[in-house]
Amino acid sequence: MSEQHSNHETDDYTFLREKIKERPINKRKVFKQSLLTITLAVTFALVACFIFFFFEKGALDGFKKEQDVQKIHLNLQETTEEILPEDMIIKEEVPEETEQPVYDPEEETAMIAEAIAAYEPDIDDYQGIYSKMRTLANETNKSLVSVIGIQDKTNWLNTSYENKTRTSGIIIEDNGTDLFILTKANIIGDANEIVVSFFTTQECTATVKSVDENSNLAILTVPLANIPDTTKSAIKYAAWGNSKFTCKTGDLIIAIGDPLGYGSSIGYGVITSTGSEINGWDQNFALITTDIYGSSDADGVLINKSGKIVGIINQEYNRSEYRNLVSAIGITELSGLVEDLCNDVTRPHMGVSVTNVPTVARNYYNVPMGAYITDIKMDSPAMDSGIHKGDVITAINDALISSVLDYEAELLTYKPGDNIVVTIMRPSGDTYLDMDIKVTLSE
Repeated sequence: MSEQHSNHETDDYTFLREKIKERPINKRKVFKQSLLTITLAVTFALVACFIFFFFEKGALDGFKKEQDVQKIHLNLQETTEEILPEDMIIKEEVPEETEQPVYDPEEETAMIAEAIAAYEPDIDDYQGIYSKMRTLANETNKSLVSVIGIQDKTNWLNTSYENKTRTSGIIIEDNGTDLFILTKANIIGDANEIVVSFFTTQECTATVKSVDENSNLAILTVPLANIPDTTKSAIKYAAWGNSKFTCKTGDLIIAIGDPLGYGSSIGYGVITSTGSEINGWDQNFALITTDIYGSSDADGVLINKSGKIVGIINQEYNRSEYRNLVSAIGITELSGLVEDLCNDVTRPHMGVSVTNVPTVARNYYNVPMGAYITDIKMDSPAMDSGIHKGDVITAINDALISSVLDYEAELLTYKPGDNIVVTIMRPSGDTYLDMDIKVTLSE
């Protein structure tokens, strides 16, 4: 009995002494799994490379595109063709021995006088001239826009309403991404929204890119993607004249935009003067006056007989007795400033108004040659440094200054924040004292 019980216990625990064998490896299955893993890894690597290449290429293209944005440049009308030295040599040609008609100047003069006397101009000829000028104006109007500044206001009854101000704008150029428009800064200064209306009546929202308070000019941009193709093909970029060399007293001039204060309007006349100078802060401008009777709030542009813009209408500098005669600032003096505003170039600011020293002042009052300071801007770097009205700037650092043009050109070689040494001559009794003053330029 005891032996049976012992055998039974032995049988119950026999499994504890069993040896567990490892399952045999299925080499074919392992090979298939390894091959699948390698295939998936290669596929993942190829997809990752493709995605990386695609996105990096897009990023690089975007960066390159951003870097390759075109700069805006105003191409002013050329004056005359340059005469080369070889063109001045007179080449004598030996005339052929043929019988030449006898030239009789008296007979030619008589024929011209007879032709003039025989021609009788009528009202149609007069109307024809105006028709041609109107056609020219309509063509140039494709380069202008109406700029609307919308401002949210509340009246005394706490009722909200929109206040709209309107002015003209000039389509300058595009840089491949945005359309650039030149307009007056004070009109859109407090606007919550700015809308540009093209001559096709198409309206687009614009944003302010840059502002120059000294000249009251601003640059607006409109994304090209927001302008319909029909409008893009219809508008024209402004053609710029050269107000300094091509505008003369007595020349025909046309005012377009809003010279009369009634929205889109037009005026014809002649240039009455071009010699007046506007003393701005750190830059002077030329004033063009005309005999065109317009509004004291006129704006727009002046164009010459070629349809090129030679001036931006500005009535601010008119004398009281001529406040309704249309005047404009010459485009030649403004061109550099407009280019800088378009291309994000910040100009240095010293804050002086200067003029050239007249010959009479130099000869009879011993005023030194240089840029004579007629005014100082409040809280400007010039005022903070101790420069006075009546001082004459004769040098900036090592550059001699003998005129307003010298001063303007030299100042533009620096950047805001630069420290310069301004040499001035300050009146002291019957003489002038030579002084060096350190100035830190601002924006």
